[in-house]
Amino acid sequence: MSQKPFILIADDDQEDRYLLHTAFEEIGRSNDIYLVENGLQVFKYLETSIEQSGMPSLIVLDLNMPILNGMETLSRLKAHTVYKTIPVIIFTTSVHEVEKERCLEIGAADFIKKPARFQQTISTARYLHESACTRQETLKGC
Repeated sequence: MSQKPFILIADDDQEDRYLLHTAFEEIGRSNDIYLVENGLQVFKYLETSIEQSGMPSLIVLDLNMPILNGMETLSRLKAHTVYKTIPVIIFTTSVHEVEKERCLEIGAADFIKKPARFQQTISTARYLHESACTRQETLKGC
């Protein structure tokens, strides 16, 4: 794979989406992300944009979203023959150990708590970008 890493992020909170986008701008990677508001939009994006943009290197899901929440979206992704190989990271304010364990059982690659400070959000953006890079066979462009 020679395409650059690409991250699909689903979060219903407008402020959280703004902070993530700004953090990715800070690390010079805002063109490597696409933001949607819920799990249903994840599938709509995958179904309509995969031919143009290719498969995301990583999907990041908020756990608590309307319409199709993070755990339901994760379950459907991991049950899908085409999408099941895409790494998924749960990114949430939830700190419930049971939810974390369940998401990891379903197939989440990681479960991380949303940071309280913007500087931590920048660090999280770097971590997410690095995680997407590891999906690529080469780190060129990372």
